Amino acid sequence: MVKTVIQRAAIVSIFCTLLVGLQPTQAQTAQQELEFRVTKPSHKLEMVVNSSRILKLDKEIPRAMVNNPNIVRVVPISPNKVQLSAAQPGVTEVNLWDENGNLHTVNLIVTGDARELDMLLKSEFPQASIRVRPLRTAVVLSGRVDRTEDVTRIIQLADDYYPKVINNVTVGGVQQVLLNVQVMEVSRTKLRALGFDWAAIGQGDFVVQSVSGLIGEFAPDAGSVSGAGGATVNFGIVGNDASFYGFLEALRENNLAKILAEPKLVTVSGRPASFNSGGEFPILVPQSLGTIGIEYKQFGTRVDFVPIVLGNGAIRLEVRPQVSELDRANGVSVQGDRIPALRTRWADTAVEMRAGQTLAHAGLIQTRIESQNRGIPWLADLPWAGDAFRRVEEVQNEIELVVTVRPELVDALDPHEAPACLPGSQTTSPQDTELYFRGYLEVPRCCADGSCSRCQADGIPAQGETIIHGPVEAVPADGSAPLPDLNQGAFRSPQIYRPGAVSRGASTVVPASAESATRSPRPNVTTEKSTGDPGLFGQVGYDVLDYQKR
Repeated sequence: MVKTVIQRAAIVSIFCTLLVGLQPTQAQTAQQELEFRVTKPSHKLEMVVNSSRILKLDKEIPRAMVNNPNIVRVVPISPNKVQLSAAQPGVTEVNLWDENGNLHTVNLIVTGDARELDMLLKSEFPQASIRVRPLRTAVVLSGRVDRTEDVTRIIQLADDYYPKVINNVTVGGVQQVLLNVQVMEVSRTKLRALGFDWAAIGQGDFVVQSVSGLIGEFAPDAGSVSGAGGATVNFGIVGNDASFYGFLEALRENNLAKILAEPKLVTVSGRPASFNSGGEFPILVPQSLGTIGIEYKQFGTRVDFVPIVLGNGAIRLEVRPQVSELDRANGVSVQGDRIPALRTRWADTAVEMRAGQTLAHAGLIQTRIESQNRGIPWLADLPWAGDAFRRVEEVQNEIELVVTVRPELVDALDPHEAPACLPGSQTTSPQDTELYFRGYLEVPRCCADGSCSRCQADGIPAQGETIIHGPVEAVPADGSAPLPDLNQGAFRSPQIYRPGAVSRGASTVVPASAESATRSPRPNVTTEKSTGDPGLFGQVGYDVLDYQKR
């Protein structure tokens, strides 16, 4: 008992000794952090509002002066020490003179107190590297974060401390941007035309009027007139001595054209990307010595864009969508070869928007009216009778064009998110009967492993089945009998061994285990019809056909 008491007393004595030895060391460390030793003629010191520091010289300080007492206050506490108390943010100087008259200047910078905000950001966002720099009436946030949505939350916290937040936070890592572009154009054309050409042929004279260009060939000796193909109404009065032929063009035509291009393109932040869906057509280029060169020019739908992911959740886009098509009507001829022109709609601009938002950054509304009055002078101006000597035409074209962009931040799909089927994966080539007699170009794929009745009727082995050659005898469904010997009997056409006791024709199916013996046989005809979209991208080929009824 006495020995135990002595041991406990020794342990307590050692602990007290260590504690007493540590307390002066910690106090000395805190004192060294609080004191600032002035050893040079010029020093730089940073302080936070409502904090204090002690300036210490090796000699006595008989005099001290502050340039701006509103920023910091100086209080002497010993012959060689003065205490500085920061009152408000700013920049000032503290001058100290030693007993020998030497001047020591301390350039003092006092910043706002943002320690509470700094500690809050470090606790809420431990993975982020954020630096807080307070100003007079604002705060500057800089650093990097891992996710874009963290920037908005950080700014919301800083708004509670300062009326103005200057955001210099950047998002680290690679950001993938999916750009959805829509180019929609509607062109409406209205045409109205009226023209009349005629020819009068007598025994020794004739009169032909072809201002509208409706008369093609005229043979006065034979007394025949043929039209050029533009007339809508042809008529004639033919007699023994005279004939009259009339060609009337009375036309009203309305045309409508709609163009909808929806290109999609994915790239990372800061990297330019291009997308083109169309083709190339050759252009003949004359060269020296009478030779001809060939150059190819692209047409179709093209998108060029550069995305820049900003720290506040916005995306800056430099976008140039372009839609072009061949225009053979305005083409040119080079050495007898017709080269088509290009009709192009494009826009080149830069926008700033948030992910998921849609912005119409280009548009056009154009109305073009073209009128033509062609006729014989003086005769075409006659009232009523002038219609027989002129042609009038009016073409009115209205174009509406809108280009919209919608950026999205995307990531790759996980294995369980990948689409189960892609375009064309649920259809297959038709059989001879379906192609020749029914006219089908593709038919639904019944199953993925070839185990349905239709695939089995064609002799397609299912996944996991074994092809057996030779005669096969029926066995009980409980799986008590072994597999037949493959070497017995003459070889016949290949038969299919699959689980389940189902007999079809000369082939017999042998169960692989007793568990599969209770499987019911599949029907020989599939009569299902799809009630929805079986695939990710809509209807897949034709509906499932009822082959028995057909």
